Amino acid sequence: MQKRIRIGFDLDGVVIGKPFFVPQVLLEKLVRKRIDHELLYRYPKSEMEIMIRIASHHPLMRPPIRENIRLIEELYKSNKYELFVVSSRYQFLNKRTREWFRFYKTRKFFKKIFINLHNEQPHLYKEKMITRLKLDVFIDDDKPLLDYLKSKVKNVDLVYVSDQHQHFSNR
Repeated sequence: MQKRIRIGFDLDGVVIGKPFFVPQVLLEKLVRKRIDHELLYRYPKSEMEIMIRIASHHPLMRPPIRENIRLIEELYKSNKYELFVVSSRYQFLNKRTREWFRFYKTRKFFKKIFINLHNEQPHLYKEKMITRLKLDVFIDDDKPLLDYLKSKVKNVDLVYVSDQHQHFSNR
């Protein structure tokens, strides 16, 4: 029997659409810190910001990226791949993430879904999970994060999902 290819997917911007009412520049300020060009991500500082993030992650405000879901379903049905979600969403979004998968009936496509339950820096969390899961491919829409991973993880194809295209290609 041939070895199944292990593919990891980020969630937001890859599987799940970003909130349509929030400009990209504001999203960038909400999630990323800039300190001496070091890659750092913000953790919400107040209960109010956490509540806003939980509200903005309601399944109705975060539709699936249909083209990507169709490809994920094809990969799943082929039985040649093991599909995983490796999301750096912080622990306070765990319940919302489970709600999203239930609402859109997409849980079945993934062998396992991993969320950043210990609120680690997203790039460090993803590096650890890619290595632990022995992924062959990892797909993300965060270019600085992928640039970081290029120097850290070996024998993994890193695929960038462009915001302009909102989908990856199976070519």
